[in-house]
Order: sequence, then structure tokens, then C-alpha cells
Amino acid sequence: MNEQLQELLAKQAITEVIVRYARALDRMDEVLLRSVFHPGSEHHHFFEGPSSDPSRPSTAEQPGDFVAFALGVLSAHSRTHHHLGNILVELDGPDKARAETYFTAFHRMRPVGDPLAGPDAFDNEMDYFVGGRYLDHFALRDGEWRIVRRVGMTDWTRLEPAQSRGFGSIAPETVGQRAPDDYLYRM
Repeated sequence: MNEQLQELLAKQAITEVIVRYARALDRMDEVLLRSVFHPGSEHHHFFEGPSSDPSRPSTAEQPGDFVAFALGVLSAHSRTHHHLGNILVELDGPDKARAETYFTAFHRMRPVGDPLAGPDAFDNEMDYFVGGRYLDHFALRDGEWRIVRRVGMTDWTRLEPAQSRGFGSIAPETVGQRAPDDYLYRM
């Protein structure tokens, strides 16, 4: 296969891993989230340590890996939406690559009194926005591109009271849900 086509296919495969990561977070799909990391992957984004190692002991207070940490944090939010922007993939040979991905993440924080509210909950729902970048190192192993190291950069944050005007008039079957209830899992 021609070298340029090989590069394009690698970049597309890497981009799809990044997109699956965002889907996994918003749907809280643990299996999908674990699938974007190679064994031994390291994480440096609100959590320092292994990205995905389900064999490590894990509690809510002491998550064993990033996946456990992320799912715990996101459970304190009733909805999330990770939007990806610019994705620049640079190949470092046939089996290594780096990617910089811009993201904007929306989190609807559960209020005090909700049994799933986090320790930083407010008296009312709050909307927490984060803008930043994922700086990833990828490796191609056994025919699959996956993340081997992630550093998360935070460029800005914003916290404000929740606003949902008109949300109640949306047909319930078209409101995004978490796995396995989202329409995506019935398609």
C-alpha cells in the first residue's frame, strides 16, 4: 500500500480512538473507555497513574486507574457532553504517533441532597465547563492504535447556575442517556 495512504489510514484510526474516548465518557461506557488504552498506559489528567488497569484494587476514595476515577467523578454529574475540536495527529514512524486534541466539556453537577452528588456539590444544580487539550502518545500494537500516555491540559473553566429552559419539552426518547439506555445502544 502506498505510504501516503498508509499515513491517512493511521491518522483516521487514531482519530476514531479519540472520538470513542469522548463517547465512552458521555455514555459512561466502561468497556469502551478501557478499549482506547493499551495495557500499561499512563494518565496525567486530573489523575496520575495507570489509564486502564482493572486488576488494580479500586475504591471510590482511592481509584486504581483513570477509568475508575473518571467514572466515579462523572457519576456526580447528571449529564456530560465532551465536544472535540481540532485534532492534529503526527506520526513518529509506522507504529508511534502523537496527537493534540482540543476539547470543550460540559458537566451538569448534581445538587446537595442528590445521593450521587459529589463532595463539591452546591445547593442547586450547576453547569461546569472545561476547555482544554488532550496530548496523547499512541502506539500500534497487534494491529490496533491505542493511547499509551495522556497528558490533559486545562485552558479555561467556567462554573454557573444550571440553565435548562425548554429542555423539558424535548421528546424523552431523544434525550441523551448513559449506557445502555441511550438510543445509540439500540441502533
